[in-house]
Amino acid sequence: MNYTSKKVKLEPQNINYIYPGLNIGIVIPAYNEELNIGKTLEQIPTNISDKFEVIVVDDGSADKTSEIASHYNINLIKHSQNRGYGAAVRTGLDYCKNNKFDIVIILDADGQHNPKYIKDFIKPILEDNIDFVLGNRFKYYYEIETYKKLCLKIMTAFYMVFLHKKVMDPTNGYRALTSKVLENLEIESEYSISQEMLFKIIPYYNYKQIPIVVKQRDHGKSFITMRNYFSKIILLFIKYYIFPRIKGITHKIFSKKFRDRVRIYILKT
Repeated sequence: MNYTSKKVKLEPQNINYIYPGLNIGIVIPAYNEELNIGKTLEQIPTNISDKFEVIVVDDGSADKTSEIASHYNINLIKHSQNRGYGAAVRTGLDYCKNNKFDIVIILDADGQHNPKYIKDFIKPILEDNIDFVLGNRFKYYYEIETYKKLCLKIMTAFYMVFLHKKVMDPTNGYRALTSKVLENLEIESEYSISQEMLFKIIPYYNYKQIPIVVKQRDHGKSFITMRNYFSKIILLFIKYYIFPRIKGITHKIFSKKFRDRVRIYILKT
């Protein structure tokens, strides 16, 4: 895998930890977030666990994201070139899987996801036998464009109809998963990883949605466009819902070469 890693060790401190002994990883994918990454890292609580590690994955940033992040007590992993949000998250999850973390939490570097909620993501996993926790920004008021709200409502209905699961905020990237889920999760997408995770997790594991307040970005803008994102959801639906149900038929109708071409195209979503 084409990346470099730099780890900064925490100095021992006398802290009353909330979850002592629990091996927790915080994965923060970042791309050109020099104006936001420092503030995000400063807000991360230091009393969660004595086995608590923050993993920042710099996805080939052209600015000072890595330079700023390296001033904090984190593990910095750098992609040599920009590979996409999904690839950055996948790199972080692979690191956590290889290092046997008990719980992994994913949050954005842009300041929209408040790290104060980290303990709230952990609590249902330990107390309610939950395997996967998702943030829900719509429990509270959240200002969003009308067309985006419509797309999200369609996506929520989509999961209800086809997977018989209620997901109130399907595009929210603030989430937590246990080692049990992580061990069995194979991510393929380079872009629509948030939805691929839902397809592969919520039908098979106990999950819970918790209310969080998500703020607007202080600087910069998201590279995700809802129109493009929604089209990729359709492709994921075809891949993970339709194809498995008609696999025998497609193998008879389409050649292996054609099936491989379709598979490669979808993997790039």
